Amino acid sequence: MKKKVFHILVFLYCSIMLAACSNQSNVSTMQDNTIQKAILQTQEEMQNAAANFDANALFEYVLDANDVIIENGLLRKTREEAFGITKQNLQGISELTYSYSHKNVNILSPTTALWTAMGTSKATLNDGRELTFDFAESMVFVLKDGQWKVLHAHRSSPN
Repeated sequence: MKKKVFHILVFLYCSIMLAACSNQSNVSTMQDNTIQKAILQTQEEMQNAAANFDANALFEYVLDANDVIIENGLLRKTREEAFGITKQNLQGISELTYSYSHKNVNILSPTTALWTAMGTSKATLNDGRELTFDFAESMVFVLKDGQWKVLHAHRSSPN
């Protein structure tokens, strides 16, 4: 089963990269810079919402779609399910920080972009314990009603 999931993920990644290469010519350098800045700003706002334990503000950036988020191999089949789990996971934490070692935005079209990143998260629990873990993430952003929104996100941490 793990091998099948891996092959599906590789296929999806290759498809996205192929689309990126074929659509890149449709985006001017000026558009590319504008989109890059907008995605970085949106992701930073999402990160701040998470650091402020505000699941409502965080999910303002997430479209109402099926199969919206995968976390450590677990598929959240609806936005509502992903929201509930995120809200629950933010409870019991007194501080949450993210440190990125890599950030990248691939413009797929004037209305679609792929964010990929890796880094380290640090959470301080209410009882004072600290948890630190590395992560990798990807998000597909789409421009909807003038705002960049997450269509799909995938985040995982190594074992």
